[in-house]
Amino acid sequence: MAPDQGMRYELTAVVGTLSVLETLATAHPDARAVPLAVPGLGLLPVTAPLAGEITPASLCVLGSGPLPGGTRDAAHRRQSWLTGPESGFDVLTPGLAALVEAGSMRAPLAWVEADYLGLDGRQAAAVWRSGSLVCGPLLLGPREEFVSARAPISVALRALGVVAAARRDEFVVAGLGRHRRTADWCAAGPGAGGRAEGDRAEGDRAG
Repeated sequence: MAPDQGMRYELTAVVGTLSVLETLATAHPDARAVPLAVPGLGLLPVTAPLAGEITPASLCVLGSGPLPGGTRDAAHRRQSWLTGPESGFDVLTPGLAALVEAGSMRAPLAWVEADYLGLDGRQAAAVWRSGSLVCGPLLLGPREEFVSARAPISVALRALGVVAAARRDEFVVAGLGRHRRTADWCAAGPGAGGRAEGDRAEGDRAG
């Protein structure tokens, strides 16, 4: 991708109930859950190196009760369908998908990815509820028409209860335009809630 000159927007993260994300964050010492602009909603930013270090053993943070996805078929689905080349996801790993799947037993969770340079780019999303995939994987490629209401991230946010307001779509309402890089979300830390000035999506394209 060409030099972005400040035009790039990229995000890879789990989105859902903040308290659940705080539990998931204990799976890795570098993970941090960040509040979003919608009360009770949060974002757990996940860089590619962090995703690679999330293993099935990370499920221990969720306790010793029975967890979904323990069958051979479920493992194959995560390996081939959710994290394979046709899924649209570049960062999601089988271990991370298993963690999100298990965490969704407590509240719905979404995995979102976006990578844009100006208006050119891609986004993808999926939603889990009660241990099952209920939405996606959804993919909007660089050659496909962008319609905010049908964009994967907007669809995923609606499944989590985010409601568009007037001309502000779900992406903007949730505050996903506050930072333009996943690493910036990581640096923001747990106390970074609220809506910053200029909080918008180029992601206006991303959401």
